[in-house]
Amino acid sequence: MRYFKLPWRLLQRSFHQSFIVLWCFNKMQAAGDKKIRDRAPEIKAAGKLFPRGGGAKECLVTQNGEDGGRKTPALVRQFQRMTRPEPGVPRLSHAAAPPDKDLRLGIKTISSMAAVDLINPSPKTKFEHVCVNQQEAIYNSNQKAPLGSSHNQSPGLPSGLNPLSTSFGLKTIRTESAGDMVNPQKTASEVEHEYIAGRDLYKKSHNDWDVSEIVDRDYDWSKFTKSSLYGVPTPHDNSGSGANTALHWQGDSEKSAEVVCKRLDDFREKTQPQLGQVHDPLAETLKVDKDHTFGTIVKPDNLSAGALMHTNGPSTYEQSSVFNSGLLSSVRNILKKNNFCNFDGLLRALLYTDLNGIGKIPPADVDEVFFQFDVPLTPDMLDMLVRWCGGDSGVMCSDLVALINWKSEPNQSVLDRVAANIGQTTSPHLKSKYRTSSQKIKAIVGEVKLLTTQSHGVPTIRSDLPAPRIKRVADHTNYGDESGAYGLMYPSIYSNKGVHEKDFFQPRDEATIQGIFDKIGVSMSREVFHELWSEAQKRDPRGQVSVESFRALMEEVQANKMQHQEQQNELAVPVA
Repeated sequence: MRYFKLPWRLLQRSFHQSFIVLWCFNKMQAAGDKKIRDRAPEIKAAGKLFPRGGGAKECLVTQNGEDGGRKTPALVRQFQRMTRPEPGVPRLSHAAAPPDKDLRLGIKTISSMAAVDLINPSPKTKFEHVCVNQQEAIYNSNQKAPLGSSHNQSPGLPSGLNPLSTSFGLKTIRTESAGDMVNPQKTASEVEHEYIAGRDLYKKSHNDWDVSEIVDRDYDWSKFTKSSLYGVPTPHDNSGSGANTALHWQGDSEKSAEVVCKRLDDFREKTQPQLGQVHDPLAETLKVDKDHTFGTIVKPDNLSAGALMHTNGPSTYEQSSVFNSGLLSSVRNILKKNNFCNFDGLLRALLYTDLNGIGKIPPADVDEVFFQFDVPLTPDMLDMLVRWCGGDSGVMCSDLVALINWKSEPNQSVLDRVAANIGQTTSPHLKSKYRTSSQKIKAIVGEVKLLTTQSHGVPTIRSDLPAPRIKRVADHTNYGDESGAYGLMYPSIYSNKGVHEKDFFQPRDEATIQGIFDKIGVSMSREVFHELWSEAQKRDPRGQVSVESFRALMEEVQANKMQHQEQQNELAVPVA
């Protein structure tokens, strides 16, 4: 095979051009062109020679083996058993085991009835017909519309109504046909005359005005004509001389005025200092006298700093004409912020304690009902409400609920009674009670019997489910094998090494436990270890031994040994 060499000048060109030239030379060589000569034999040919290989003819010719058939690799043949099986070979997945000749997959179908029996069934006997009629007699459709007859509507119709002779609705009176209405028997002049007569009414009813037609609103045209104009004409010049005059100073056409928004200019005068003026942004807003003072004069009261620090109740405040209304607004705001809305139930509970049926109850009962309903009011506020609604003689239940109900305004009679009670002595201080949040939901020990109470929902610790052998990362379920709050706050020293509590209690075999204790320096003979192992298996009901159970047994044996040694020492000491 000859090699063609390229001149050095061609190598100085771009890689793309050199590749094209080399490709052309190789094609010419393959064609057998004998006229090409190597003009620079001393220069080594550029590029890399690749073997030509088979042509299109060789690729199209099938390579037959010794048996004359196509050879398929064994690895590919096992996948073709399912997609393209050989003739006479059953289709089988490559993942299945080699089929057995007697192996059959699936469920065998048991034939129920033949097609002949379904198409041409045997005739039923008279007894079978009677049985079928008795079974179908209970259906309403069989009673009202039996097979072979129409539906009988007479049982549902009123008595005395004949369905054959009775008709409903109003009879339509025929006047003229639709053809006469669309094409009436009239001349063209009569139709045009009727159209002109009803055109004005149709314009007003349907606003059907013609193009460029002036709408006639029945004005009095005797005073002015339709072409009259109203108002005074605005002088203007289409050349724009008026706008030019507004944008330029008078007498100086070169200097034009700057058009600025007045709101923006006023804002700049207030916020930016002006030339020759003191910067005072609030000068225009403070149009008051020089001796004027702002704010409200606070009158001194009898409360000291100690009373303010100890936050005494409203009963010790200095009351005024607006004190009660302000305190009532505070009570309503407190109930509204706490979302207390059970005013109907509160009124029914107060009336339930009224044994006399007069609508009044003692203040102690009011305190008990408010405590049970968890009304978020201080005892001092409750004292003021009791004093406003009756005092020691009894509390009006309806007035009390009407005062604190922030959803509706109280009656004027109730407000007058509140204003009349200003300055009166307060009622005896009600005994304050305290109840924890656990007591409010009956969560204290012994309050609710859990054995007789039905539980709902899913427990936090799923001790009812077995813990998986390998727990997934996304599984956040606590199966009871995790540490509690104490273990999280005070972790053991073993957890720093990656050893957790469940590792100590996990059952292990004899060789593993012996290896663990040998690694930590607890050496013992094989016979002693086997005795301890047998004793640990006897103590467990399932015969399993963990590191913790084996360690506890070793400590017990060591303690018994030390106690026995102390007793021997006491017996060996001579008595003086």
